[in-house]
Amino acid sequence: MGLFVKICGIANRRDLVEVAAMKPDAMGFILWSGSPRCVEPSWLREFLPEVPRTVRKVGVFVDPDPGEVRRIVRDTGLDAVQIHASDAIRRYDDLPCDLWHAVHADRHPPGAAAPAFVDAYLIDTYSKDSPGGTGRTGNWEASRRFVLDHDRPVLLAGGLKPENVREAVRIVRPFGVDVSSGVESEPGKKNLFRVKEFIHRCRQL
Repeated sequence: MGLFVKICGIANRRDLVEVAAMKPDAMGFILWSGSPRCVEPSWLREFLPEVPRTVRKVGVFVDPDPGEVRRIVRDTGLDAVQIHASDAIRRYDDLPCDLWHAVHADRHPPGAAAPAFVDAYLIDTYSKDSPGGTGRTGNWEASRRFVLDHDRPVLLAGGLKPENVREAVRIVRPFGVDVSSGVESEPGKKNLFRVKEFIHRCRQL
């Protein structure tokens, strides 16, 4: 299998349809009110049926109530959830879908064992102002050490864009990559040319 590609922060129907047609491996939808890319569960219920089954649909949450996450997953048909949690990730050990744990590689304890219920990790860039989606480039060497230290798939995020994704993958060697602001014309609106270019460059790796 080649590099796994996730396009995150889809926030309107036009982007949903156009990006899905470019056949990324996954599309991400923000369900955190603090983000300018936030969508409502009702929006997902209406439009996710337009996404092909071959594209994984990922809901992104920040410190959510576990019961609310379970309800949203069942109501919308999400394939996975990406959890940014400031407290124990074990609160989410019985979700009815795959669980991706978002972490900061340079702040994660070395050698920390992955809980059995975590299906994948996503490495994002730390910011005291936001749990993710900052567009800031992370510490790729620390990310590489994280990849080597864990036996689960690891997706790299944080400041990726068409111009640097090849270098990032060369250094980190992740299972996949995740991009949001690096392919936007403004928060919540994709630059479809940049999305296409990002996916194209990833498919060549």
